[in-house]
Amino acid sequence: MSFRPPRNLPVISIFHHASSSPSQRALALLKKAVSEPYPAGSKSPLPVELSVVERTPTADQFKTMQRYYGKPISAFLSAHPSASSSENGSGSDEVERVRETVTQNPMALKYPIVVDWDAGKIAVGNMSEVEKILNERIRSNDGEGGEGGRKQGFLSGLFGSS
Repeated sequence: MSFRPPRNLPVISIFHHASSSPSQRALALLKKAVSEPYPAGSKSPLPVELSVVERTPTADQFKTMQRYYGKPISAFLSAHPSASSSENGSGSDEVERVRETVTQNPMALKYPIVVDWDAGKIAVGNMSEVEKILNERIRSNDGEGGEGGRKQGFLSGLFGSS
């Protein structure tokens, strides 16, 4: 008999700012999805680890998120007057400039920023994109087997659950 270590859950992070009402709505949805049956009518919560981050993303996080987003780093900034942008939008200097802008004025960042690190998906300032990430995670879990997208244990898969 061999021992198989438990599988880690996929991680979804929200870069959250309490003063942002869209961020508050996204956080409420994410907390509900991981603590109650999700979607409504299913038997269990979404099997993910939720990470709530209340600080500016690191330069490495910004670079990874920009790769997922496929847009210039300045696309993470709101139309706030202090959130000026340059033309290039992809170099290390640009990432540091955006981090500096957000450090000086946290509301310059488009909230919420929700990232499914395992799937390489991101939503920036858009609730429908947050919902899309959750729905894609459900579909991803459905492909892994188990009822409602939830993995079944080895023995219950062989003998059925009681």
